[in-house]
Amino acid sequence: MAITNEIWICEGVEGTTRRQQMARLGEWKKQFLAEGAKDVNIWEGGYGEFVGAWLFAIEWASAADFGAAQDKFVANSKSFDDAMEVWQKTPVLKFRGGGLINHIASI
Repeated sequence: MAITNEIWICEGVEGTTRRQQMARLGEWKKQFLAEGAKDVNIWEGGYGEFVGAWLFAIEWASAADFGAAQDKFVANSKSFDDAMEVWQKTPVLKFRGGGLINHIASI
C-alpha cells in the first residue's frame, strides 16, 4: 500500500517558549487528524544553545487522501484566509521547508 507523508520543518519565533510551541503543534495535529490524516508525528531537533526545530510529519493513507484534504481546505477561500489570519496573529512557529514523500509500505 502506498502512503504519503507531508513533512514540515518549523522553528520557534524569538520570544516564544517551548510550551507555547508545543501547544501550537498540538492544535495543528488535531486539525490534520480531523481532516482525515492517518497519523501525525512530531519530533524535536536541537538542544542547548542550538537553534531548535520541529519536524511535523502528517501521514496520509494515499496521495489521493492528501489531495482531497488540500482541495477541501483551499476550495473555500474564507476558510483559508481565516486559518492564515489565526496563524499570523499568534506566530509561535515559522515554516522553514517541507515537502511530500510517497512510499510503499512493507508487506
